[in-house]
Amino acid sequence: MTVETWQFTRIPGNADSPRRADVVLAVFGRGSLDDSVAVSREAFGIPGQVSLESFAVRSVARSQAPAWFDGWRTGSLRAIAEQDLDPAAIGELDAADHVHLVSIEVEAPRDLAYLQGAWGMARFLVARGASVVLDAHAMTFVAGDALPPADAPLDIRREVRKVFETSSTRPDLAHALHTRGLRKFGAPDLVALCTDTDARFVASAMGEIAELIARGTDVTGARQPVDVAPGVTWFLVEDEHRLGDILQLNNTARVIVDEAGNDLVGVLGRLPRGTG
Repeated sequence: MTVETWQFTRIPGNADSPRRADVVLAVFGRGSLDDSVAVSREAFGIPGQVSLESFAVRSVARSQAPAWFDGWRTGSLRAIAEQDLDPAAIGELDAADHVHLVSIEVEAPRDLAYLQGAWGMARFLVARGASVVLDAHAMTFVAGDALPPADAPLDIRREVRKVFETSSTRPDLAHALHTRGLRKFGAPDLVALCTDTDARFVASAMGEIAELIARGTDVTGARQPVDVAPGVTWFLVEDEHRLGDILQLNNTARVIVDEAGNDLVGVLGRLPRGTG
């Protein structure tokens, strides 16, 4: 079986502003890995044009750095793990005493073989005995036996997480809705400020925008327009208030605003009749 490479819809970036993508997967397991399992591009879904040597794979035993190791499965990451994993997989995460870090950085990518290959390397590690995978940029856990098959197509919903921050101290009751994971595509994450009432519509639009960006649409303009519904255009603007830093996105960010440059607080009430 030939591995069909994931492609951009359009090749992103240019000589002046190339994309710089990076992927980090943390693969957890108990004990040493099985060295008898051979790498197979076809079996694990690693495209032929990506060099296996381009991936950095580093194994760390918990005994080497207990506090650092446990930081991957406590605090906010623990809450995410409990949301993403079933009890059996949580048990595997708790029992893990090794983490295997798969990482790759690519400048000016022309296809998504690097990302596809990183997931292939994760499958390889699971085949050797690891059990739980954390996509560090998307902050998404997946059990090893629930990884998509080697021939699975690219699914942006699996690669990019949307998060609605439930706490708000702002007088307008705005919450931050944002993505995590677009760094894997060399693109900024998206942030919008909206209320509980707006969140469903804004999240749907944000998912569609993230899909376009991940598949190659550039958002390098100072005020990049995006059509979100018939007669409705929003804009992606610079993160002047450093919302990405506040949210600890570990990535640059673009903020979604309406046509007047306002945050999306109460945006449902400003949409044309029949929209949303």
